Amino acid sequence: MVGSVVVARAMDRDLQRQAGLALAEHHLLAIINEAGEQGIRPTDLALGSTLTKSGLTRAVDRLEALGLIGSRVCPTDARGQLLALTAKGRQKLRRAAPEFFRSVGQHFADHLTERETETLATAFERIAAADRG
Repeated sequence: MVGSVVVARAMDRDLQRQAGLALAEHHLLAIINEAGEQGIRPTDLALGSTLTKSGLTRAVDRLEALGLIGSRVCPTDARGQLLALTAKGRQKLRRAAPEFFRSVGQHFADHLTERETETLATAFERIAAADRG
């Protein structure tokens, strides 16, 4: 099995057990949190996600139903909406953080040497820069 799949599945199990969130849902909360108080358009959220359009819709609906995110009309475009974390969502993300980082270490980072970690960081920075064009 591909290493990235093994890591993602293990982290998903850890987050489900500890926080009641799928890894993809945790990732969405983190992206929305980075957008700040103003929120993020669903189309921009989709760009930062690996979920399909229907998967994203289901995840957003679930996070809204759990009271972790809320939506409001975009003040600059009444046809659009913005998604933002609720206080409950910020608290959930904050409480899940230690388990998330422990899981990253246990299933990924702890298996790498310092040099391998530096090489990966450099490679990912280069990939990200190229993607920004």
